[in-house]
Amino acid sequence: MRDTIFLVAILTIPACGGSSSIATTPMDAAAVDPDAPAGDTGAPGGSDAKASGCDLAAKLCTKLAACAPFLLKAVYGDVTTCSDRLTLACTEQSRSTGSGMTANNLQHCADALDTAACKDVFANNVPACTFHGTLPDGATCGDGSQCVSGFCSQGGSLCGVCAAKGAAGSACPSGSNDECQTGLVCSSGKICAQPAAVGLICDDTTQPCLTGLFCTAAAKTCALTVPAGQDCPGAYFNFVDGTLCSAKSSAANPQVGTQIGTASAGQPCGLAPGNGSPATLCAPGSVAACSRAPDGILLLGIPTKGLCKDPRDDGFTCTATDICQPGAQCISGFCRIPSGRYCQQPVDAGS
Repeated sequence: MRDTIFLVAILTIPACGGSSSIATTPMDAAAVDPDAPAGDTGAPGGSDAKASGCDLAAKLCTKLAACAPFLLKAVYGDVTTCSDRLTLACTEQSRSTGSGMTANNLQHCADALDTAACKDVFANNVPACTFHGTLPDGATCGDGSQCVSGFCSQGGSLCGVCAAKGAAGSACPSGSNDECQTGLVCSSGKICAQPAAVGLICDDTTQPCLTGLFCTAAAKTCALTVPAGQDCPGAYFNFVDGTLCSAKSSAANPQVGTQIGTASAGQPCGLAPGNGSPATLCAPGSVAACSRAPDGILLLGIPTKGLCKDPRDDGFTCTATDICQPGAQCISGFCRIPSGRYCQQPVDAGS
């Protein structure tokens, strides 16, 4: 299980789908993957017993609900769907060759989450939840839990090689916290750094603030965001509580924080959806489920205007433009849970 499977990557609103309760009807019988990973109990590298600790997913989702309720709603919809999706991902990853996601290690992670502060969870600072496998640096991998280092360098591809995690100041080319050592996060400038607390010097590209804070434009120090309805202390998009400020409030230009809206399939979404509502995300589904409208543009990877799309279910056909359920990707034409097994054996369409 990558560090990001629970909270860290969610902070950047990953390109994944929404609630597992949304059904997608296949065009024909061939549209259903006959060998979807989530249903394959014979994958190499593990067994059902090894995956038994994956009930950890419920605790991860409960922590997310407590630390960032808006994120939970935007990405998964509810705790039950979150638990279901993360259990599938955990099960697949634990079956991968060399995986360190044993029942014992998963329990250590669950115990650590009981006492972990939200800021530590978001700051990649829960060491027990970084899993270390048996594959050495340079070995082919599909997930960090397979590697001795705890990191699989994939560069946006399905498969990669085991590699050392970056120290402070090192590059993190894919933009993932997985690339950085424990306690460090990957900044928007793709540099591993220790996130700064309130009042400390910051820079969005090289020295990010702790999640839930923002870097002020003038003083370049980390400051608290405000609830919706209060005067804006600066410009930010807070995915944790779902609030947005477009500029610092002043007498000449009053600005108050607004609550980011959510929309379902077929409804308008985006930073400026044009429906009289504030910025609107697709929930469940998040940013990736917002299909950009012809008159929209992308800002920070988010469409200004678009329509929410239905995510496709596991095992159904997909293309690069389709959205799969949370934790799944379009792999060889089908929505599938990524698994290290795909990097130890060929992946053919429909297999």
